[in-house]
Parts: sequence; C-alpha cells; structure tokens
Amino acid sequence: MNRPFLLPPLSGANLIELQRLIRTPSTSAGLYRRCLLIWQLAAGYSIAEASQMAHLHYTNAHKWVKRFQATGLAGLHDHKRMGRPRIHGGEIEELIIKTATSRPPDLGLGFTTWSLAKLEDHFRQKMKSSPISRETIRHILSRHGLRFLTGQTWCESNDPDFEVKKTL
Repeated sequence: MNRPFLLPPLSGANLIELQRLIRTPSTSAGLYRRCLLIWQLAAGYSIAEASQMAHLHYTNAHKWVKRFQATGLAGLHDHKRMGRPRIHGGEIEELIIKTATSRPPDLGLGFTTWSLAKLEDHFRQKMKSSPISRETIRHILSRHGLRFLTGQTWCESNDPDFEVKKTL
C-alpha cells in the first residue's frame, strides 16, 4: 500500500469551502475532481488512491496538489487562457456593426435587406487586403446582440377548399 500524502492540516474554512464546492451542482467537473482530490488527501488517503477516486491521472494530481499548497483553494480553479488573438480589431468590428445596422439603399446598394452572404460580399469588395469570413461576421454580430432571422415561407391560394385540402 502507498504511504499517505502528508498534506498540512486544513483550516475549518478551507474544509467548509471544499465541501461546498464538492456538493454544489454548478461546480465544473474539473474543479469538482480537484476538490475531491484534496478532500481525500485531507482524509489520509495516499496520492495514488486519492487520484484514482477523483478520476485524475497520478501526475496531474501532483500538479494540482502543488498548486493547492502554493496558493490554497484559489489554485484549484482554472487559469484564464489567452486563446487565439483576434485578427480584426475594434475599428473593423465597429464598421461591421455600423454597416449591418444601416440600410443597404443608403449605401448605394441595389437591395433592401442584409444577409450574412451579402455582408461578406460587401466587405470582400471593400477590404481586398484582409477579407472577413461569413462566420467571423456572424460572431461579431452575435457578440453585439445582433442576428439574422431565418427565412419563413408560406403558401396562399384562392381555392375555396384550400383549408380542407391543406389538412389532408
């Protein structure tokens, strides 16, 4: 049997917070596993046993325990990640929003409503050096609370028996 991991005694506040995080349904799965790991270590289990109970790999368990020892409960939370940097800056976003909320005839265009395809074509002609994809335009509009409605179709008829025939 592996020897127990010697975790320094946890304060009452730390134990209560760990228990709250473990029991709260809104706790993310990763944070739940890390809290469970520390909880099991505080109960006297070895790191191999605790990592198995928490469904963490042994080497990851060591990493999280070191972070917990260095920074406390805050070390169990995920760090913010940078992600891919944006290609188009704020001024391009403002231009997209301004264009999408304007009327195409006011800009001298020959149609009355915007669609994502029309916006993409418009910006492709306007900014030939760095074209903007349809999906990027959709993301920018979505971040600003704008979206395009899907088209609706309907059928009308002058036939007096149309309502009866429609249900058949």
